[in-house]
Amino acid sequence: MLKEVGASGQISLGKKFAGQLFDLQTQADGSIVLQPVKVVPVTHTVQEPRAPYAAASPQSDVAAWAEAHAQQIAEYNAWAAEREPYSQRVRRWRSEGG
Repeated sequence: MLKEVGASGQISLGKKFAGQLFDLQTQADGSIVLQPVKVVPVTHTVQEPRAPYAAASPQSDVAAWAEAHAQQIAEYNAWAAEREPYSQRVRRWRSEGG
């Protein structure tokens, strides 16, 4: 039976195989073997031990930094509000023949 791989990289095996899982193995010669498999769920819960260190989340790092630098951020925002945006300065410079 010939099957064509579509533009999305998929093939259809037919409704007979719908919902089944297959192990895909690519051989050295380029051939592909699809082996039907059954997955058996683990009946007990596996818990991995917690790491002995606790890494801070990136969001809490950013919030802590922003809080520590609140004064500098406010000063920069005030300074930036008084300036013309860079894109407008470039446009003006180009229109003036720069």
